[in-house]
Amino acid sequence: MEPYEADLEDVSEHLRLKGKTIATANRENPTWLSYYDQRRIELKTLVDYVEAQTKRSRGRLYNRFAEHYQRELDHRAIERYIDNEDAYLRWYEIYLEVKELYGKFQSAVEAFTARGYALKNITELYVAGLGDAEL
Repeated sequence: MEPYEADLEDVSEHLRLKGKTIATANRENPTWLSYYDQRRIELKTLVDYVEAQTKRSRGRLYNRFAEHYQRELDHRAIERYIDNEDAYLRWYEIYLEVKELYGKFQSAVEAFTARGYALKNITELYVAGLGDAEL
């Protein structure tokens, strides 16, 4: 997870337009968009894996409580017991952390997409000779 978190530290710098030429910004945008999108896809796979492990842990605990508990428990009672089990909580915590990181990369991808639209509009204004027009 640390390499992914380290990548996020540079997002705002990569998104910054100030001090860059339009050509440079247009050239680098697809590269960074692709990079962060690839990382997002990797995290989506990790989210799916951790979610499956969380469900697996929950299923094992459900069977343990349903089959081996001293007295018979209804479904709601079993669910409450599972929600307090360390084995389940560890996986659920990891799941939440990975899902949060995935959301941050999703946000970065959307920011680069929006940046691309903004660059396109700025470029079209300059081509039309309206680059210095006031709003």
